[in-house]
Amino acid sequence: KTPIILFSSLLLLLSTAQFSQVQAQRVASDAVSEALAQNGSNTQQTSQRGIFQSRESRLVLQLDGLTEDQISRIDELNKEHREQVSDLLDRWRGDQMTRAEFLSRRRTNFDRHQEQLKEVLTSTQWEQLQNLRAERRNVPEN
Repeated sequence: KTPIILFSSLLLLLSTAQFSQVQAQRVASDAVSEALAQNGSNTQQTSQRGIFQSRESRLVLQLDGLTEDQISRIDELNKEHREQVSDLLDRWRGDQMTRAEFLSRRRTNFDRHQEQLKEVLTSTQWEQLQNLRAERRNVPEN
């Protein structure tokens, strides 16, 4: 009887730990969903895995004095940039270009995207964005 009781206790303990882990993941997922919902229409999602609203976009949305026109132009720039990167990824995965070509073209697209973003923002907003990016890079992630 003792081995059966011990085995049952072990199973109960393991299932409780698993349940707690699932609950913690659910709470974290709910927090992410709530944060995305607070951004409302500014969240952009595509069907491609891993491409949601970029981290850069979220920083951009934190800038002071953004107008609705700026937000819509930024959204359009981000959509165009994601499509270009997606196209590059498809071409690279389809063996139509080498890794070095992919990285080079992706960097060129990123630089072009940053220049277009700089044209949409005021100089003060651009400077604020650079400061937010620097802060994010200096914060150690756990």
